[in-house]
Amino acid sequence: MLLVIFGLVVIILIIMLLSKIIVSIQYTYEQNNQHVTFSVFILRIRCFKKKYDLAEWSEQKLEMVDIHFESFSERIKTSYKVMKDANKRITEVLQKVRLHHYSWVTVGGTGDAFSTGIASGGIWTIKGIITGFFLEKVQLECKPKIHVEPHFQQRYLRTDFDCMVSIRIGQAIRALIKLIRKPIKLQH
Repeated sequence: MLLVIFGLVVIILIIMLLSKIIVSIQYTYEQNNQHVTFSVFILRIRCFKKKYDLAEWSEQKLEMVDIHFESFSERIKTSYKVMKDANKRITEVLQKVRLHHYSWVTVGGTGDAFSTGIASGGIWTIKGIITGFFLEKVQLECKPKIHVEPHFQQRYLRTDFDCMVSIRIGQAIRALIKLIRKPIKLQH
């Protein structure tokens, strides 16, 4: 009897470790109102859903940042070292991640056609760099949707980002253990 119970526990544990965890991230920014929603699914059952209002959080963070011109060069060097280390760790994790849905839509304008055109080009560039960075590292299972819609006569900005990724629970645990053993140092 004890052997049967032990066998069932082992089988359930193996199924759990081989099953996928799916994470859905939805971010919206509209006229100084921004929020992000995280949803986590295990075995296609939503286990967690939380919406965070980022407007309050970003105001608190902006008050803490203190940058002086004299220390700016040193800050850039330190940030480069941190980003280099973080990129290596992020790449290790993202190689195991599958991307199921990716949509990033931005709508906006400055009120002036000329500056809206320039801003739209800049937004396309930034989106292309960020999207290219992540899509190079993950396993694609969808066609990414990236869109910028300029409103030439309107002063407005809205961006919606929506993505769904999955990773096997065993691989997620392994990545978390690696990160705990050797964390990314944010300051040198």
